[in-house]
Amino acid sequence: MTHMSEGERFASKAPPLNQAERDAINALFPAYIFRRSRTDEIWTTCCRKHMTMSSEDMMLVTPERNFPAVMWAPHQREQRNRWDDAPRPSVQCPLCGREVIVKELGRTGKQDNLSRYRRAVVLRWYRGALWARAYDCAKHYSRDRGYSLTDEPDCKLVGVYRFKPGLAEATTRCFWDYPFGPVVRQDGPLTKGRWNIHGPFYANAEYGAGYDVIGLDEIQKSPFRYCMAEEAEGRTDRFLQYLTACCFYPRQIEMLMKAGMGNVVIDLTDRGVKHAAVINWDEADPKKAFRLSRQDMKTFLGTNRDIRIVELYKQLKERIPLTECAEWISNGVNVKETFRMAKKWGLPPEKLMRYLMGFVGCAQYGGMSSMGSALRCWEDYLTAAEAMGYQLHHENVLLPKNLGAAHDEATAQHRERLERERRIEQERQTAQKLADQRERDLLMADTYAERKVKLEGKYSFELDGYLIRIPDSGEEILAEGRKLQHCVGGYARRHMEGKVTILFMRKVKKPDEPWLTIEMNGNRLVQIHGFRNEGMYTEKGRFAPDPREFYREFLDTWLDWLKKGSKRDEHGNPKLPRKKGAAA
Repeated sequence: MTHMSEGERFASKAPPLNQAERDAINALFPAYIFRRSRTDEIWTTCCRKHMTMSSEDMMLVTPERNFPAVMWAPHQREQRNRWDDAPRPSVQCPLCGREVIVKELGRTGKQDNLSRYRRAVVLRWYRGALWARAYDCAKHYSRDRGYSLTDEPDCKLVGVYRFKPGLAEATTRCFWDYPFGPVVRQDGPLTKGRWNIHGPFYANAEYGAGYDVIGLDEIQKSPFRYCMAEEAEGRTDRFLQYLTACCFYPRQIEMLMKAGMGNVVIDLTDRGVKHAAVINWDEADPKKAFRLSRQDMKTFLGTNRDIRIVELYKQLKERIPLTECAEWISNGVNVKETFRMAKKWGLPPEKLMRYLMGFVGCAQYGGMSSMGSALRCWEDYLTAAEAMGYQLHHENVLLPKNLGAAHDEATAQHRERLERERRIEQERQTAQKLADQRERDLLMADTYAERKVKLEGKYSFELDGYLIRIPDSGEEILAEGRKLQHCVGGYARRHMEGKVTILFMRKVKKPDEPWLTIEMNGNRLVQIHGFRNEGMYTEKGRFAPDPREFYREFLDTWLDWLKKGSKRDEHGNPKLPRKKGAAA
């Protein structure tokens, strides 16, 4: 026999749904009354009836059978988007009394938007075991797809569970038309924090894995009747794991639930946490289970019964009264961090906790809202004090009387020191950057000296009272940009590195006075501008003529000379062609 057939055989032993269970599943869905006003017909989804109302029905007006209210109530529109309000029941069904939503058939279209889906786990005591059957349930109303307005929900079986004392069994499948998987068994108590039995709804986990439980009263017929399952069902979304735990720890779960410690049970079922350091799950007697004396147990039951109280009491080797442990827990002590810090600084944990407790709500010493915030304040103080060289081996320094004032003083000193170190480091980095920059500038100056000679040989030019010259340095280009108030300063480094070429056009009589700036790409003039780019980029427009046009004759002569190879005579002057009509 294969695993798959084993699962199918196990599922076939489960009891089928009876009519009461089907009605309970139907009650999970929104209740509608569909009406057709022109024929006085109504269809109810809550009690699944179809009737045509007579004139006598319309004259009958009682709280239980108010037919006119159904016929006169306005049609309730479904949500068109997530911002619309969902329809709410507005009248009572005149046949069963349930609150219902009224739908006029002439205004509901094909009813496709009324389809709803629910997940249900149905319990039944059957043949000496508690069975749980998991169903994917759907309800549709579209007649075009073959559905009736009064049909029962469509229930697809996706999981079967059987619970007995000492044994839990289950088989599930991802989708209702898949075969059932192998039977999974839990035949012993929880080990390694993990149950073998899991929930059934994992195929579409993005929609959640929760479900509704039907038939909780069936548990009263089972050995688990005292486990207070009704209360647990409202506190956990893993009710099947809860029933699994009841198979092995029924008396312990009963004890904890009745003692108001349901959170401990939920930790066991949902997270697999047994709190084994505190609770002996093999014992049903409270004193033996918690390993407490009668007086300590009475004291604990007089607190809010938080399991962390007993855990802290045990961690402190029962040196501290339970009442004090309860006070610390209620005031937000961070047990793990407090023990870590106490170990780090060689303090008894209870001494540190009492020290921190002294600052909770005490305004005189810079009161904190909880022991956790007091611990963080103390950690901040120690960080600053250690950095400042405080003598922390002295107890009065390690545990200052006024923690708030000591914290503020130490952190202020530490902050001032860090700021001073930051400034020193910043100054060091700035000095290093300047030294590196000077070294690069020196290297660049040596390289540029060679490049400048080549640029002068190619571009230097003088004619008719104007001249073209090469910048002496990057600083001269920056000065040019500041004087003429344009952007050539941004080209200085690139010019020095040989990535662009910047030239100056001057008047022969004023060779050092900024006038016009030229950018070249080989023999092509890229741009030429003077003061503020002649205003060409302003709203008012140009306030001076375009230099390229105004000095066209000079610039064209220079560019033509460049294209012909920048030829010079034996004195280094540009060799220009003779003008027409010039003397021989």
